[in-house]
Amino acid sequence: MGIVKSRRYCYEEDRMVLAEKETPNHVLHLLLSVFTAGVWIIVWIILSIGASFNSYKCPHCGDVTDRKPPRGWKPRGRRDDED
Repeated sequence: MGIVKSRRYCYEEDRMVLAEKETPNHVLHLLLSVFTAGVWIIVWIILSIGASFNSYKCPHCGDVTDRKPPRGWKPRGRRDDED
């Protein structure tokens, strides 16, 4: 499985994160389809359809993310670690 990343909003952390989603490795499935004379295409289609229902997840907390932040949300200031 491959990983697709997208900038999305995490409700748990109340910030924008670079969320991740697993997708099928299409090159591998193409090679398997060629070597099995097309029989593997059925598996490939099922995996591709199943992957389209997967949600983007926050890499920090694992919670499902949303495409856009809620209306009226404003980003917090950057945290400075200076003393």
